[in-house]
Amino acid sequence: MLVPAILLAVVTIATKVLTGYLAARRAGIGEAGRWRAGFALTPRGEFSIVIAGLAVAAGVDRSLAALATAYVLITIIAGPLLSRLPDTRAFAAWTKRRQAERRWRQKAATA
Repeated sequence: MLVPAILLAVVTIATKVLTGYLAARRAGIGEAGRWRAGFALTPRGEFSIVIAGLAVAAGVDRSLAALATAYVLITIIAGPLLSRLPDTRAFAAWTKRRQAERRWRQKAATA
C-alpha cells in the first residue's frame, strides 16, 4: 500500500501546489507567496481516515483504510516541509531568475 499512497500523494500535492499558486497569482501575491500558498494546501486531514474507516465498515475493501492512512501521513509530513521551501536562499534565487526570464520574454513579445 505504500507505493500507491506515495503515487497518490505526489499527484495530489502537485495539483494542490498548482491550484494554490494560480489562485495566489490571480490575487496579485508575489512569487514566493504564490509557492507558499500552494505548499500550504498539501496536508490532508484525519477526516480522510475517518471516511475510509466508514467505507471499510460499509463493506469496501479493507486495504482502503491502509491506503488512506499512509496517504494522509505522507501529506501531513510533506506539507510543513514543503511550505518552508520558499524561505530558502536557493528557492529565492530560483524564483528571481524565473521572474527575470518571464519579464524578458514579455518584453520580447511586445517589442
